[in-house]
Amino acid sequence: MRNPSTPDSAVGREIRQYRRAAGLTQKQVADIIGVTGAQFHRYETGATRITASRLIAIANALGVRADTLLAAASSVEMEQPAAPANSSQEIVELVQMFGSIVDPRHRSALVAVARMMTSPQALRPVPEESV
Repeated sequence: MRNPSTPDSAVGREIRQYRRAAGLTQKQVADIIGVTGAQFHRYETGATRITASRLIAIANALGVRADTLLAAASSVEMEQPAAPANSSQEIVELVQMFGSIVDPRHRSALVAVARMMTSPQALRPVPEESV
């Protein structure tokens, strides 16, 4: 088994943020999801990886969607330059909106647009003569 990575820690930080916002202790959430307080602490610190089923249980206990907790890990994985402070909320909002798209063709189209926008060619500055 591999050691937890930076995205694991990012998910843990998101869990902690939502737990605190909900006014819950680590022990309370641990009891809800059926783990020890120590185990839940390891999830929050990123010391232990979280299985998909456990992530869903944590999200349910916190009253958020699992993809909301994963949004932080996604932004870490991309290894983009530091983003503005409000980008975390924008990522959460984008993930929530994406999750509400019912038509799979629309979801695929949105993913294709995002890929085009983040491709190495799209990230290069446009020469002034081309503008």
